[in-house]
Amino acid sequence: MATCYRLLPLVLLAALPTAVLSAETSPKAAAPNADQQQRIRQALATIRLPKTPLERRVKTAYELVAIGRAGVSAFNDYLDKDLARLKAQVKDPPSTAALDEKIEKLRKTLADLRALDDLSKEQLKDSGLPALDELTAVYGQREGTLRLHYAGMAKVAAQLQPLIEFLKRLETPGEKEKAFPVPVRVYRKEAEELLAQVTQPVDEKIRSVLEENVKIGQGLPPDVVEGMRGLNAMRIMCGVQALRIDLKLCEAARGHSADMEANNFFAHDSPLPGKKTPWDRAAKAGTTASGENIYAGGSTAVDAIKAWFLSPGHHKNMLGAGQTRQGLGRVGKHWTQMFGH
Repeated sequence: MATCYRLLPLVLLAALPTAVLSAETSPKAAAPNADQQQRIRQALATIRLPKTPLERRVKTAYELVAIGRAGVSAFNDYLDKDLARLKAQVKDPPSTAALDEKIEKLRKTLADLRALDDLSKEQLKDSGLPALDELTAVYGQREGTLRLHYAGMAKVAAQLQPLIEFLKRLETPGEKEKAFPVPVRVYRKEAEELLAQVTQPVDEKIRSVLEENVKIGQGLPPDVVEGMRGLNAMRIMCGVQALRIDLKLCEAARGHSADMEANNFFAHDSPLPGKKTPWDRAAKAGTTASGENIYAGGSTAVDAIKAWFLSPGHHKNMLGAGQTRQGLGRVGKHWTQMFGH
């Protein structure tokens, strides 16, 4: 870190006691006495201790800089050395360029298939399924490689997070606190840059949808949650945005599965009053729909998803870029999957 950041700005010197200014800021000021040295050592030990509560660390930091120039210098030195120590542990992630290139080619193969107006089951079986299988393997290899690297950086991240919290707290003094007389913002930015290096990058939009889905899906049957999670995993792997769970679409989907099971039919058009089309059923549940997939026979969501993948219309529903919501419902051997823009 540049030497200029370690100098106490003249403006901030006004915040220090007069006795400190007269005795500690002069280039000829005496070295800290034995009492000050002891207080500095004790303060630093408290600040460094991982189990020290945040507010206690903040209070101790103020006590340290109140000692004067020696205390400020000790605090800066602590931050310089701690960040240098952590930086020395940071390793560059392994290159995944070759895997990334394969992933993009396979994604394009699948996207080109979806774009065909006359997409056939044979094309999906002969080209789509092998491409998906290879993509699953390559994507898994890439994610595994990165996950292993960032797992090795977890200890560094675990130390950086409380340090950043500590520095942020010093940047925003409480009502009864004076401005902290050290430019901690510079150190905080350096710590945040290090944290970004040791944290696996994620698509924030995808992360937000998946975290929200965990909360939304808590009251749903496990096999239904598994099916919607599986579809999102496929979409993410294919480079398509994840879908948010729509509980009303789940209600409409389960209702149609129940109707097919109870009335012994298998069709998108229902013979029941007010439920003829998917759009009618979605409206009845209080939402809208842009597509529907149905399947009968398998006992798991994986069976249904594989069957839909190999069926042109269902395939495009599942992996369509325009979809933003999904719902899934199973009753007996009948599965219904619904989508919404």
